[in-house]
This record gives sequence, C-alpha cells and structure tokens, in this order.
Amino acid sequence: MIKKRIMKKSQRGIYIQDKELIDTLFNAGKNFKYLIDIENHKLVIVPSNTKTNNTISRRKYKGTIKPVIDIRSKEAINIFKSNYLELKIDKNKITIEEYAKEKQLYCSKEEIVKKTNKIIQLSKKTILDNLNLVVGNEQLSFLDSIGSINITTSTNSSNINTTMLNSALSSSTLPLTVCSIFSGAGLMDKSFLNDFDIIFALDNDRAACETYEKNLGSHIIHEDITKISNNIPHATVLIGGSPCQGLSNSNRISNYLDNPKNLLVREYIKAVKSSQPYIFVLENVPQIISAGKGKFLEEIKNELSDYEITSTVLNAVHFGVAQERRRAVIIGSKIGEINIFNPIKRFTNTVKNAFKGLTNKIANQLDYSKSKDIVKRRMSYIPMGGNVFDIPDQLRPRSTHSNSYVRLDLNKPSVTIVNPRKSVILHPTEDRIISVRECARLQGIDDDFIFYGNLAEKQQQVCNSIPLPMFRYIAKIIKKHINQYNVAFI
Repeated sequence: MIKKRIMKKSQRGIYIQDKELIDTLFNAGKNFKYLIDIENHKLVIVPSNTKTNNTISRRKYKGTIKPVIDIRSKEAINIFKSNYLELKIDKNKITIEEYAKEKQLYCSKEEIVKKTNKIIQLSKKTILDNLNLVVGNEQLSFLDSIGSINITTSTNSSNINTTMLNSALSSSTLPLTVCSIFSGAGLMDKSFLNDFDIIFALDNDRAACETYEKNLGSHIIHEDITKISNNIPHATVLIGGSPCQGLSNSNRISNYLDNPKNLLVREYIKAVKSSQPYIFVLENVPQIISAGKGKFLEEIKNELSDYEITSTVLNAVHFGVAQERRRAVIIGSKIGEINIFNPIKRFTNTVKNAFKGLTNKIANQLDYSKSKDIVKRRMSYIPMGGNVFDIPDQLRPRSTHSNSYVRLDLNKPSVTIVNPRKSVILHPTEDRIISVRECARLQGIDDDFIFYGNLAEKQQQVCNSIPLPMFRYIAKIIKKHINQYNVAFI
C-alpha cells in the first residue's frame, strides 16, 4: 500500500489528487474504470488499457504532472452511508470504503502531545474554533479525525496513547493548497507555485485566462466572479487582487464597500466567507489601507471579523525588482497573526540590469506599439529620466501629466509600470514605447513566462501583474507560518 487516509464524503463526487498518485499506474491522460460493490459499500478504481468515459486529469505539481481522479457519478457516491470514507492507494488500484471508526469524543479539555512529548492544555472551544483541519480536498473536524482515541477528562494524562494520538494528528495537518480569484495572467499564482498546490483559479478576461492556462495549467476558469463567488472551492489559502476604484471620500453613498466601484472587493469578501480558507491574501493599491483615514480597511476587517487581519504597503524595489511599485497586502488568518515586513537586506536594481541580455528572439520582445511620426518627434526631445514637459510647447500634447512620456533611466529603477501604450513609457535609448517583455523584466518575471492575446491585451496583462519576487517572499512567509502551525499539533 502506498497511502491510506480518511476523506469526508461529498455530494459533489469523489475527487482524488494525492501527490502519491505520481507513483502509481494511474497516469495522467489515461483511462480508468471503477467497480461498485453495493453490498459491502466499497468502490474500487483501476487503470484501463481500453477506452472508457473516465479520463485521469492532470495538474502541474512542483515541476511535474500530477494525476487527478474525478468521479461525479451519483451511483458511485450513494453506495456510501457514512460521512467519512477510508481511501487506500495501491500501485494498481484505489479502494474507497466506509470508515468504520466514527465515534463521538466527549471531553471538556483535550490534552495534545507535541513531538517533544510536552503536553499542552487546550479548551474544547479553542479546538473547535481553531482546528477545523483539512484532509485532502475535504474538511474534517479535529475531533472527528481522532475519534477513535479515548481521552478522559482527568487531569492525569498518563493514560493517553501518544502513538495513536500522534499518528492521528499527523494525517490532519493543513495542506499547502491555494485557490486563486481575480487571477489575471497568473503571476500571483506563479509566486505561490513553488511552495503550494494551486487547485483553482478564476478570471473574467479571456486573454488573461489563455496566458494563465498556457503557462500554469488548465485549472483556470473563465467566468464572472459575481456568478460564482459563493461557490469557490475550499483551500488552506485564498489569494487575489480585486480591482478597486472607489477610493475618493467625495460622493460616497455611506461606506466604501457600498460604492459600486468597489463591487469586486465586496465579491472577494463573499468568496472568503463562502470558501472559508484558513488564510487569505488580498493585494491592492496602497490607498485601500489609507482611504478615509483607514475607514475602508476597517470595513473589510468588520466584514471578516473571524480573521486576525494585518496590512502593510510593500515596495517592489526592496525585493530586487527594478521598479518603484508600491502595493498593499492585506492578510487574514485563522491560525495566528501573520505579519509581512520589507526584507532587512535591501538593494537597488536598475533598468540597465533588468534589460541585460534582451534580444528580439525572446518571446514578447517585439510586442510594442508602433508610434506615429508626430509621437516619435516628441520622443526625440526627452532625455533619460525626462517626461512630457521636456517636449517643446508647440509639440507637447494637451491634458498631460508628468507621468506620461517618461523615458526610463538606465541607472535607476523604473517608474511604476502602468499600461505602456496609454502612458507612453519610453525605452531608455530608443524612440519607442517599451515592449511587453521589457515590462515583464521590470516586474521580475522570467522570460519563459509568455503573454498571449492581441497586443493591447498583452500590455494590459503585464501592467496588471504583480512583482514576482515580492509575492514569492510573501508565499514563503505564509508557508512557514502554516508549517509551524502544523508542527505544533503533531
């Protein structure tokens, strides 16, 4: 046997994505069949060399492909009467049967043994509130997960079977899983991918979904979140960067969250309430924290009051990114407060260093807007570090701002990258708008991440993206926090 675990029965179907499937004969893209034993309430899944209606799905996992088995047949689900099932994975078969050890545990205080064998006291309420742990892709309460262990209410803990307790707890730790909404081209997801398993992603932009799928996998759904925010799957972590435009104090209805321009922030909150992650990460503009002297942030905290919420503003330049880009990060946690700080060692990257080695053979390098002659004439007057006000009055466009017609300085970090076509962000030494690949380099995005769609769609995707090194840093802090939480209860 390769693996055995407990899973909760779901009316949606049977979904198996254990990483151990990689070591079996259940190969992604191949067929499988299942045998139903009604009398013994058992389901046996086996690989099939002949074509069937059941295909093993695939998902990217740490540089390889992980098989996924998804059975939605009501006939298969309805043979089970128990709430919890026992899953056994062998090389050439998977067996699912009813879990026989569902027993009620009565105690006012649970005594939990750590790896160090040090006993800590936790009230039943604390356990019920904080340890609704996850097994596989389904929720399993802490008390149910150790339901066969007899713990008495006596303060004398010598009768606790620590071997059984540790064994039960070790299978009940929080998995490193992520659901993503407002996923865009997938750069925030990519920043979590080295440490987490992304099980779900969602965006309403067709081209962004194409970029996501071709770079990260087919688990992205092209859909309007207003139609699905109450049906986001459960994962340990929920991430997303919802658009937010209603930040002005003037002409507000009553609260920031009631402003129609902030509808998508409200949808993010609905998704958190529905999917109940243990941790959520909301990325946004810095003003979401400062708007109304903190009132907008306070409204978010009030809506999600069962989370410990921290917030900060980070600058991409402190993470080795060749761009001055400030982003707000709001993190909510049910497993202890998570604080994010700028890294202690700060160094400044430059545009020159970011553009090093760029050639026209690199994907997206030739993706840039071709300017009219009059625009090129304007460009010719602008020195490195200059802007629209370096253009002679007779040529200068009307209704301009100092952040337009900016020519990047080779020896400094870039200004904040917005849509390079709309703001006319110029190459340091050439009279042209910077390319999609150059924008990506200034976000810390690797050259093997390719943007798809028409030119305008590619430009919008890359300027909507997050600085990759910044969020890799955040992902590692969250992973460390989850691991510390898991260790405390093994």
